[in-house]
Amino acid sequence: MNETVPDEAFAALQENLGYVLQASALMCVIAPDSAHGETLVQDALQHAQAEAIVVPATTAGTLPALLTALYDKLTAAAPRPRRAAQLQDEIEEELTRRPRPAVVVHSAHLLRHDALYYLYRLWDLFQELEPRLPVVLVGPERLETVLDRPALASLKSCVYVWHRLTTS
Repeated sequence: MNETVPDEAFAALQENLGYVLQASALMCVIAPDSAHGETLVQDALQHAQAEAIVVPATTAGTLPALLTALYDKLTAAAPRPRRAAQLQDEIEEELTRRPRPAVVVHSAHLLRHDALYYLYRLWDLFQELEPRLPVVLVGPERLETVLDRPALASLKSCVYVWHRLTTS
């Protein structure tokens, strides 16, 4: 089933993303699979002239898989560092060099606790730096349930905007 998102719903998404970009905040976009939420978020960010660093969550959803995906999106350097700490340092350095980055994670509900917590820590780290880093988690209704875990209370409490996409 391929449903479309009404123009008003897309305009509301653009408006909320504008707030998130201005505040360099965390955002969760809840979208039915048929709405193609990831594509809509990318389109809205492009209109806002922000650089979307789009990371697809793998079915494994592990921290190493997330770090690899982020690193691969940010740099073409090879070979990739083997140590997670070095990989994280290089990701952070590359994000710092970008003028208006925004990390967008597709299917964020598939990420494991440690990967979601890393995104929270990355966002938190950048709150002290310029440029700051907005992070947008996109997924179905289940994303909210995943973030209800007690271990992710810090992340959930910092979500600035919860946006629900509606289809026609």
